[in-house]
Amino acid sequence: MPPTLTTAPKKAAMPPGIDIPARRKKPLFRACGETLVAAAVAICLLESFFNFVGIGQQEFFEPDPILGARHIASKQVTWRMEGLSRDSFNSHGMRDYERTIAKPEGMTRVAVLGDSAAEGLQVPLEDTFTVVLQKMLNTEARKRNSQNRFEVLNFGCAGYSEAQEVLQYETQAAKFSPDIVVLFYNHKDAAESVIDNTMRSISDPKPYCYLTPKGELKIDNAIMEARVDELKPNAALDWLRRNSRIYGVINQTIFSLSVNDKRFVKIKQWLTKQKQTHKIAPATYPPQNPDLVGAKLIERLNNDVKATGGRLIVMMFPNTVPYPDLKRQQVLFSNLAKTADFDYIDLSKPFIDHKRKQDLIIEYHFSKKGHQFLAELLKPCVDSALSK
Repeated sequence: MPPTLTTAPKKAAMPPGIDIPARRKKPLFRACGETLVAAAVAICLLESFFNFVGIGQQEFFEPDPILGARHIASKQVTWRMEGLSRDSFNSHGMRDYERTIAKPEGMTRVAVLGDSAAEGLQVPLEDTFTVVLQKMLNTEARKRNSQNRFEVLNFGCAGYSEAQEVLQYETQAAKFSPDIVVLFYNHKDAAESVIDNTMRSISDPKPYCYLTPKGELKIDNAIMEARVDELKPNAALDWLRRNSRIYGVINQTIFSLSVNDKRFVKIKQWLTKQKQTHKIAPATYPPQNPDLVGAKLIERLNNDVKATGGRLIVMMFPNTVPYPDLKRQQVLFSNLAKTADFDYIDLSKPFIDHKRKQDLIIEYHFSKKGHQFLAELLKPCVDSALSK
């Protein structure tokens, strides 16, 4: 039989008077609300995960109107770029245990100034040379049945120039009434204290120094004044810096690109110029000699410390490369120590002569063994300074 064609059955007609309800569209405000809730939940979950595994905790700077930048007080930092540590700054923003500003009775204080070499984020807090030195001094005091005790305060802050370190002492560290002040001088600390006049429009907002024709040390705050808006408190950004790991990941990515990608650096510099609302006045002084500016900064710090009855120790970073500018400064600062009356220690020879010098450095910073060795080298100098 030939095939028969069939047709689809017709839909049953609805009885008269009954309408099929039209499908309702979701209100726009409800759709937006649900999207925002989903995004908030996702952000909270990601923040919790980052916090658990310690990601995005390397953002630890906030603007400072005097120093340009400072540590965020009480901020937990997980450091993985070189070495490993997971600790919190104290309530004063120091890479240290909690300290009181008022010096306890019977306490001798040693304050350490410096950059990332002193800060020591590459090792746990208990392994930094400042903590090791404190334990050594107190152990020896107990053996002598001395009632005196020691605190070694770590004011080290990554990226600080010599100018920032001196101003940090005057505005912060001096309040703790240290008996000994150690300036841990690192390569380029003096060079970072002066500014190339051709780079004023893109330089970081921080204090710079120069010498007048008469040899007087002056502070150049023109960059900070021109970019003052960047140094003002900002409730939203301040909250993100202190609390958001996602924000930390973004900033760490920007930092890594700034170090490793030249094209990104050029783009960043161009954007910096575009954002400026005030023109930066050209310098009224000639190009500066970093060595001479560095020496004047040490003289200023030495006078500050002496004015309160303290003693300055200048500790030079081990010049194992060696860097020509650091080699010049070793000679200059060593001679200055004799004329200006402060103590001086150069770490270069002990590090070069060490049998296992490769164990003292991770990549650029000190390992746990390196910090131990630093404490052992610094302790005799502290003992000698206390006896003067």
